[in-house]
Amino acid sequence: MSIGSMAASVTPPSGLQCTLRAPAKVRAGQPVMLAFTVTNRSALPMRLLEWNTPFEGWFAPYVEVARDGVAVTYHGPVMKRGDPSADEYFALAAGGSRRAEVDLALPFDLSVPGRYLVTPHLTLFDQFAGGAKAAARRRDAHVPLALPCNPIEVEIVAGPAQRP
Repeated sequence: MSIGSMAASVTPPSGLQCTLRAPAKVRAGQPVMLAFTVTNRSALPMRLLEWNTPFEGWFAPYVEVARDGVAVTYHGPVMKRGDPSADEYFALAAGGSRRAEVDLALPFDLSVPGRYLVTPHLTLFDQFAGGAKAAARRRDAHVPLALPCNPIEVEIVAGPAQRP
């Protein structure tokens, strides 16, 4: 069964909804842009810590990737952290959305043609109701939240022949 690139969004009880989209087919050697969108379906504004999410880029493996059923190893950076600063949170208004795009080909080897299943494993390390001026919280006060997001499938096809 094919998952496709237009799989349904998932909304957990928090009211935050995550949607992942990507092109259905990409040539080997080209960027594979993943578009993550988080929407706040609640009636309250939220503050979300961007750590280990697409909103800060690749600093952790927040997706699993498998090519034709075989796991593909993450080769990106992994960051150790202290307490966050206020600028590492972003505000998400009630009913608002925020989108981030990341290139899957940066931390994963996608050079081999095949069908790649991308399964997000997003955790918001801290999140709370609050406006844009709310302060950061110490790590021992964080309230983590798993943020389910739909898996997608991308087909990597052979690129053009190389010229000598």
